[in-house]
Amino acid sequence: MQPDLFNKPDGRTSILLPSGFVLDLQAPDAAGLPIDDIALCLASQPRWGGAARPWYSVAEHSVMVSRLVAPELAFAALLHDCEEFLGDWPSPVKVMLGLNYVKGRLQPVKAALRRRFGFDDRHPAIKHADLVSMATELRDLLPPAWIDWGHLPPPHPERIVPVGPERAQALFLQRFEELKHLSTVAGLA
Repeated sequence: MQPDLFNKPDGRTSILLPSGFVLDLQAPDAAGLPIDDIALCLASQPRWGGAARPWYSVAEHSVMVSRLVAPELAFAALLHDCEEFLGDWPSPVKVMLGLNYVKGRLQPVKAALRRRFGFDDRHPAIKHADLVSMATELRDLLPPAWIDWGHLPPPHPERIVPVGPERAQALFLQRFEELKHLSTVAGLA
């Protein structure tokens, strides 16, 4: 996107990404946003508000979800949490703030990312895989707790072995390269 030299984005409502890309959250336009920015930010965001041990990132979670769905849904599943480059709030925080409110406020950003990368993650199988991943994370990365997790399906049989931020970023980008042919954007770079 060509910057308007007479109209600078407001630093209070715009996000500066690692490449220098600026995303105006009031009027999000993700055209030209590099996938490397998303990968780095997701690899730097911990799941579970940082409570998972060893440390586990949103990028690792996204790769896992992409492997739990049918091949034709894998690209959308990989990007299902891409707006969380802004921060991964644990679900109970979203519920406390008002889940519909939070989703509504993030919807323009998510829509801009869907257009930029050419995916639609609103498939029930992706949501189910997300919940399987959550159940697996609970089993493998969090302490036992007296909490009712009855809304979750059984965990995946394979155990999670966290890889750390740098490797998570590389795995996310590798998976993106494997799957980008599924994008609805021609010639996605």
